[in-house]
Amino acid sequence: MNYPTTEGKNGLIYQIAEGVRVIPNSRGYWTLDAYQKGERLRRNFERGEEGLKKAIQTAELYVTKLGLKPKRIEERFVTMGEVAEKWLSGNQTRWSPATIERYSGLVSHFVRPRFGDMPIEKVDRFQLREHLIEVLAIRSAKSVEVLHAVYSGIFSEAIDRQYLESNPANGLLKKILPPKRKRNQSKPDPFCKEDLERFIQAAWDVLPQPLPLVFETLAYSGMRLGECLAMRWTQFDAINKQYMITETVRRENFGKPKTGERLIDLPDFLCEKLERHINGLRKEALRRGTEVKYLFPGVSQVNMQMAMKRVCRAAKLRARNPHDLRHTYATILLMDLVSPAYVQKQLGHHSITMTVDVYGTWIPGEGKGRVALDKTFGARGPVSLRLREAPFDRRRESNEV
Repeated sequence: MNYPTTEGKNGLIYQIAEGVRVIPNSRGYWTLDAYQKGERLRRNFERGEEGLKKAIQTAELYVTKLGLKPKRIEERFVTMGEVAEKWLSGNQTRWSPATIERYSGLVSHFVRPRFGDMPIEKVDRFQLREHLIEVLAIRSAKSVEVLHAVYSGIFSEAIDRQYLESNPANGLLKKILPPKRKRNQSKPDPFCKEDLERFIQAAWDVLPQPLPLVFETLAYSGMRLGECLAMRWTQFDAINKQYMITETVRRENFGKPKTGERLIDLPDFLCEKLERHINGLRKEALRRGTEVKYLFPGVSQVNMQMAMKRVCRAAKLRARNPHDLRHTYATILLMDLVSPAYVQKQLGHHSITMTVDVYGTWIPGEGKGRVALDKTFGARGPVSLRLREAPFDRRRESNEV
């Protein structure tokens, strides 16, 4: 039925060629109506889709016989890139900024270069499987898993818009990746307790404030880096030694934490340092006539990654990334016989199974229940007297991290 139509008195009129139409009458029958060289041809057909189909086929034969040019609508295929764009734009309010950034990056780097200009109905299961296998050769299993989710979402969007009837990505991942327990996933690389003390000592020796305090907070709270950099002083409970994680940040985009809000315990020595830091920030804000909002303003993930490398060199330790301080926190607690259930709560894992899967190597036996954080990490914490009174050392503000 790929012909232009106009609205008539009794319904749609199909324009087959110049002077050749298929029109419905008042009783629902279809009529071939042709006017050529002063002569008129009219022929009636039955009602419904079957009658319309026969009327158009007869009209096409008539047009071919007379050598007329059909008025077919040029077919236009919807491309994979177009559907991907609709999928991304249609989910902006449902996803976090970090998810939007990640999905958009995968679409830009993998989906569009490979399938962007192809009609989406031409992208089949075999092509998709081959592409995911190619990506697995250069990226981690986790990246392939997320890319598969992107493809599945794009095809679901196409189904919703009636471009497709089935999703070629369904069930494809298990044909490419081994079971999760057998994948070569990156393993935690935590510090031992002695190396952690060396690391923190070196941080206070070579870095300007507040970077050493950020590292201490990561190491003794188990927060993710984005959660730590989004800390607000209003969420810090110095009396009960707790902090309510409600926010995370990535590339200056603030949003909800990866696993939702959670209340975590903090050791006494870290609370003392955070209190002094907050007081210093408030004094500085009062002097400038500004307002204190975040504990570590101006510090980015890039700052901390570069600082981590610098401190590891200074402490003569193997290079690690800031997330390994979260691993360090978990492993030190577990090796001190702290309950995995408590560690799960502190880290914000969805289940204790995840905690055991990731850190099972460091679980020596049964847990203790409620933990004494100061006892685990040391009565006062390493270099506890090195926290400067002011939140920033003006003599070192200009130093590059």
